[in-house]
Amino acid sequence: MRRTTAGLIAILACVAAALAAGSAWAMSEQELDQRVLEISDQLRCPTCQAISVKDSEAAFSRQIRDKVRSMLREGKTEEEIRAYFVSSYGEWILRAPKKEGVGLLLWSLPFAAIVLAGGLIAWRLRRATQKPRPEPTPATPDDAGKARIERDLRRFERGF
Repeated sequence: MRRTTAGLIAILACVAAALAAGSAWAMSEQELDQRVLEISDQLRCPTCQAISVKDSEAAFSRQIRDKVRSMLREGKTEEEIRAYFVSSYGEWILRAPKKEGVGLLLWSLPFAAIVLAGGLIAWRLRRATQKPRPEPTPATPDDAGKARIERDLRRFERGF
């Protein structure tokens, strides 16, 4: 009786494992499709160049999507797949530059521009809200200055 029960439990476990494997395979196909779309969205279409491989219907883009799918089935990581395409086509195949070297500069420029613009706006607002500086009052001439002005005016009147 014990052997029969153990045998039935073993058979049920095998059936459950087979069913789980079948549903896991269907799930992994859906996950595989999703991963192919995610990775191909990061790659530029070599034919169109303005859109991603994911969005392109060019034959070359379909070949790239098929290559991504086969590499994922082989167990390659996303980084390995990107490295493969960079080695084959160059850096320009990536839609987003790497965050290192010149690519880091490209990534940081928008943030630097925002900070600079914010600082400029704050500086201008601060200047605009400050109290206006009083106009300097003209200096009143002393006695020597008044005498010089009168002498210059007489010379000017004699000249005409």
